[in-house]
Amino acid sequence: MNWNLSDVKTLAYKTIIVTGGNSGLGYESVKMFASKDAEIIMASRSIERGNQAVEEIKKDFPNANITVMELDLADRESIAKFSDSFLKKYKKLNILLNNAGIMTVPYGVTKDGLEQQTGVNHFGHFLLTSLLFDVIKNTPSSRIVNVSSIAHRGGTMNFDNLLYQDGVGYNKVKAYSRSKLENLLFTYELDRLVQKAGYDIKVLVAHPGVAKTNLGRHIKDSKMDGFIKHFQKYFSHEAKFGALPQVRACLDESAKSGDFYGPKGLMGFKGAPKLAKSNRKSKNKTLANRLWVYSEQVWDIQFEV
Repeated sequence: MNWNLSDVKTLAYKTIIVTGGNSGLGYESVKMFASKDAEIIMASRSIERGNQAVEEIKKDFPNANITVMELDLADRESIAKFSDSFLKKYKKLNILLNNAGIMTVPYGVTKDGLEQQTGVNHFGHFLLTSLLFDVIKNTPSSRIVNVSSIAHRGGTMNFDNLLYQDGVGYNKVKAYSRSKLENLLFTYELDRLVQKAGYDIKVLVAHPGVAKTNLGRHIKDSKMDGFIKHFQKYFSHEAKFGALPQVRACLDESAKSGDFYGPKGLMGFKGAPKLAKSNRKSKNKTLANRLWVYSEQVWDIQFEV
């Protein structure tokens, strides 16, 4: 079934959080939501960069209703502060778009000591979602949308060293792939729990294909630059098109909880947004439940659905 942003009449009275909303896919998503009059919270590590992004968006949409709030997904204290600030001001959350991420960075840890790719891409969003879940649960027809990647296909789970303690076994590409597999496992487990509880929430996931953003800047080296540029020329698309699958997951009225959206082109690299298929491993219920329990243990919380 085809879908276009033009199918959406208005998002007036909808409140949407976009993590990492100041650049790349997040920026393009915010821009699309703004075009439909949504109230948007742009969650950004930098208030300054967030405000600059809003200024750019308002050149096209002067009446855009966008509030920039500071959020560092590599810092538990920042996640808690963001959530507290949001909950004091807002009484509903129609859509939580867990978009922010980092890709193929050298080994490092978050402020809480977690390997940074899985720490930001999965664990940060897991904690954020848990802290906002009550307001989502109490908002009619709400949605939670996570952003994965075709890189999940190369992901493996090793619970004996999930966080590459002290850098042992760390490979930046494999770590990224693991984090993107975790995004899917988290989505499907949350979907199962939400459906079991009977809440009026849809939990979905999307991937952008191969989009031209600054996300992959750490994967480049002098030997790979030529190949990457050649690959992008023929097999990638602009960020505004890469953002369409996640925007569709947020807005398509025909979408079902548990759906996965991505580009329709060859191997999901680029193209219009359509229903996609994740690999068998991402649908392993044992792995998903184990990751959920592990994530609760990491944060010493109980994410009650």
